Amino acid sequence: MAELTPPDRNVSLDDLLKANKARFDRIFETQMGESARLDSDRLPSSNGDLEVRADPSNETDGGGTASTQSHPWASRAPAAGAGGSGSPAARSGDSGSPATPSPRPGSAAPARRPAGDTAAAALDPVTLDLIENALRNARHEMDAVLFRSAMSPVIREQHDEFPMITDPQGRMIVGQFGSYVSEMLAEQAFELEPGDVILQSDPYKCGGAISHINDWMVLIPVFFEGELVGFSSMFGHMMDVGGPVPGSMPTAATSIFGEGIRIPPIKIYSRGKPNRAALAILMNNTRTPEMNYSDLMAIIAGSRTGEKRVIEICERFGTDVYRSACQALLDRTNRAMRTLIVKNLPTEPQSFEDWIDDDGVGNGPFRMRLTVWREGEHAYFDWTGTDAQSPGPINFYLHEGMFKMFIGVYMIMVFDPQILFNDGFYDLIHVTLPKGSLVHPNFPAPLGCRTHALARQFDVLGGALSRHAPEMATAAGYGSSPHFLYSGVDGDGQSFQLMEILYGGIPGRPIGDGMDGHSWWPLFENIPSEYLESYYPMIIEAYASVADTGGPGRHRGGNGVEKVYRLLEHGEISIHDDRHRSQPWGILGGKPGAVSEKWLIRADGARSPLESKVDNVKVAPGDRIVFRTAGGGGWGDPLERDPTRVRADVCRRLMSAEVAKREYGVVLSGDSFVLDAAATENRREAIRRSRGPLPTYDFGEPEWAREPLPEAAD
Repeated sequence: MAELTPPDRNVSLDDLLKANKARFDRIFETQMGESARLDSDRLPSSNGDLEVRADPSNETDGGGTASTQSHPWASRAPAAGAGGSGSPAARSGDSGSPATPSPRPGSAAPARRPAGDTAAAALDPVTLDLIENALRNARHEMDAVLFRSAMSPVIREQHDEFPMITDPQGRMIVGQFGSYVSEMLAEQAFELEPGDVILQSDPYKCGGAISHINDWMVLIPVFFEGELVGFSSMFGHMMDVGGPVPGSMPTAATSIFGEGIRIPPIKIYSRGKPNRAALAILMNNTRTPEMNYSDLMAIIAGSRTGEKRVIEICERFGTDVYRSACQALLDRTNRAMRTLIVKNLPTEPQSFEDWIDDDGVGNGPFRMRLTVWREGEHAYFDWTGTDAQSPGPINFYLHEGMFKMFIGVYMIMVFDPQILFNDGFYDLIHVTLPKGSLVHPNFPAPLGCRTHALARQFDVLGGALSRHAPEMATAAGYGSSPHFLYSGVDGDGQSFQLMEILYGGIPGRPIGDGMDGHSWWPLFENIPSEYLESYYPMIIEAYASVADTGGPGRHRGGNGVEKVYRLLEHGEISIHDDRHRSQPWGILGGKPGAVSEKWLIRADGARSPLESKVDNVKVAPGDRIVFRTAGGGGWGDPLERDPTRVRADVCRRLMSAEVAKREYGVVLSGDSFVLDAAATENRREAIRRSRGPLPTYDFGEPEWAREPLPEAAD
């Protein structure tokens, strides 16, 4: 087998991709063709029902909120004398909504059984355990294949991608982001067959299943012995999808039409054959065609890995056992979530609100308000009171299923991390998303910078849940998704384009301190400095935790990070961030974290601040960008923190001796920071006498006035 072209110091990533593309295509198309031929002589008998939610055209019910609707969607056997090899495996409606085909002769139309139904077939516990762990491993193997195959740093290094394996009804069994199958297929008529690969990137064409056009989503139907047994899917962030600025997330966009190319659901492969015309159009509308192509093929390869593993499970245990196992896993999560809801949610409605600083085009702040309560074992989440959609691109077109997923992630990780995360609890969660609001904007509202609302919703969700039991809740985190983008043409005429996601302070928690400089999405990672310096014209002069940026508390908030880029070529930069004016709030006496800050330091030493959302900033060789992210809020009274832990923070340069004394009442002396126990006790007692009652929530001093939140209910 021929070796791939080796890299050298003067070869760019795009050069490598171009040199090896033809060989890669030959191998990949051969494999796809083999997949399509597996079941060429057999037809699927049934694909069950898919639950299809609201039509993505923003139709609403009488209350003005996004509604849900269930439609049966079953395959139809071909009539006698019609069809044959290669006939439709499954068919969705021709008008954007699923058709309701006639049941097969002599059989009743299959009915979608909700999670929680105990009528599942008997299943051996050991077999269930084997299938569960096989699916878990398959989900992680999908990640591994993608990370080894992708070329962009945002996927390969930072892991901005999300895998999923579903049952035949489209319900996620394992994965990260909740199922979007029914929304995706409701928009477009397809005949699903072995070897098909569906691609799409338009949030408005899938009910918000993905939230901006940089995310390219791949869906592969999984067939075994002619029967649809599920779907394997992944989506990942593309480096560039066209539009006016490199990176395709313009901070000044006022319409999604100004952000880049939107891909409706299309077959990018049909029975193993690539849709070359569609691929050519897509690659002609990006500044990084080779990188996008490689990343797309890597996403498809990762999805096919999930497909292969599901087929192997069916080969070993049979489809009946596999289906029963999928239902049992959904049922188990459903039962566990019922317990969490009853134990942790209030019966009386509790509201909480937080704010996004601005929308990048001069408007703001924007309120995000959530009300939470339960009725029996069912939970209700109402975003009424959230501000109207913004003119700028911070809108978050929130898919109802996605928000249910966020709720599940939060509650499972906070209250019981051992629970398998899947779609089994969705029928227990009821969501109100006001039409035309920041969390459910009308088309064609811009969505490119929606990560600020996406991240801030976790702070709002945590705050709303904390009203019932604040001692069990966290404070607020850095509440954003900081992005740094740098692009240009180097001295050798080679273009370059970088997008990096930075992280900040995780909030203080009931069980301990918040993590310093960590992602709010737990599986994301940083890009190694060595990678950045090897492939991009820059030097990373500093990358460190910023002392004192975490909010003081019994369990302090995590510190933000400071990254200093020295740029070596002419180009342009963009910055996306928030928490520039509002501090991440502390809880139960904990103090708020510090805000984010950015500066441009010219080669001659001139220093100027940068806004949190800005594009098209011209830079020259020798210029430096100082990028500081926000810290996390503190949890509990700082005076209750063990003085030895405060000293350890000072010794590790996570906290200054001045803050240790002022906020924690801990007195340290000398270069070795010797703890003065007597002076510490006196200092703490003096602080206690001079201060008033501790607030449940401490928002600090934002740059705008707002009504104070009421104290948590007893």
